[in-house]
Amino acid sequence: MSSDFSIEFNGQYIHVIHAPDYEISPESNERLWTALAKACKEFHCLKVFAEGPKQTRRMTSLDAYESGDMAATHIPGLKMAVCIYDYTPDETTRFFKDVAYNRGATIEFFNDKKKALKWLGVKEIKQD
Repeated sequence: MSSDFSIEFNGQYIHVIHAPDYEISPESNERLWTALAKACKEFHCLKVFAEGPKQTRRMTSLDAYESGDMAATHIPGLKMAVCIYDYTPDETTRFFKDVAYNRGATIEFFNDKKKALKWLGVKEIKQD
């Protein structure tokens, strides 16, 4: 399993691309929220689109709580669309979203890129 991801700014939003074997864990979340906070500050942008294939997850409810808290405290006002293909949100996902929302970050999960970008309020950037 991997905790690798890339971050780029395309002028409209910050794009996070997760490695094909990405694992959601306390360690990968800490790396992600720290790097994303730095990028949001650098680019003066709070809109984030994250995507990747189906991911594995190694998290307890406490880990989900801490991740939601970290997202909101590291990036106040964050609006993030997470597009994980072949993923159905579960109770841990909903708990994470609620924790983040209650602290000022709005995070939603999708499995369709067009719907995620529409929710985020941005246009899809076509790659050549």
